Amino acid sequence: MIELKGTKLVEVPYFANQLIDSTHSVLIIGECQGGVEGISETIHEKGFTNVSTTDIMPSLPEYWLRKNTTWNHIQCDFIEFDETNKFDFVISISVFEHFGFWFAGNRMANGLAEDDTCRWNHDLLGINKACTLLKDADSKLIITLPAGPYMNYEESGEPFLRYYDQQRQNIIKQELQRNGYQITNERFFLSHDFENWEEMSSEINDPQYYSYYNIHTPNVIWCLTIQKL
Repeated sequence: MIELKGTKLVEVPYFANQLIDSTHSVLIIGECQGGVEGISETIHEKGFTNVSTTDIMPSLPEYWLRKNTTWNHIQCDFIEFDETNKFDFVISISVFEHFGFWFAGNRMANGLAEDDTCRWNHDLLGINKACTLLKDADSKLIITLPAGPYMNYEESGEPFLRYYDQQRQNIIKQELQRNGYQITNERFFLSHDFENWEEMSSEINDPQYYSYYNIHTPNVIWCLTIQKL
């Protein structure tokens, strides 16, 4: 039995319910370990074998992935991922909000300890890259992101997690349309205790509801499925 906690209580069912044919190929972005959040475990439990994971970090022999699957792990900066690889499903669960910040951007990618480095639109580059990996019009890119107006910071002052307010969501939607993609499913979920989740309409993005948002850790999740136009 896979135990899901926090945001994964809604994020994992959101993508899992769309994974029907276990013969399809799957790419999991931002996964190198497995056995922690229920993402890889759920896909494995559903019988998928043609699965690849990718992360900027290696998948070590002691990790759940190496002990429980024969899945291929591709270690790379995802912005440079080989676009000749195509997949039926590309899964990114609470990953792109970290792109461009110090531990998922320049420093980890090339070892350079540059001060005050932030690549703000790296999340857009990551989403665009993921779109190019879709095999055909039936293929799906399934993403979850934190909704809201806030930003999370390290004690040093460096940001490590961006939230997505209505304006940033619209930028993503415009970028998708410009590149020939569309959102075919969109849902929002809210929790006040990270145990009980309620589905909300897109109206939750209205500033009048900002008092509902947790400033320390995301408690409103934006789930979206993207396909080719």
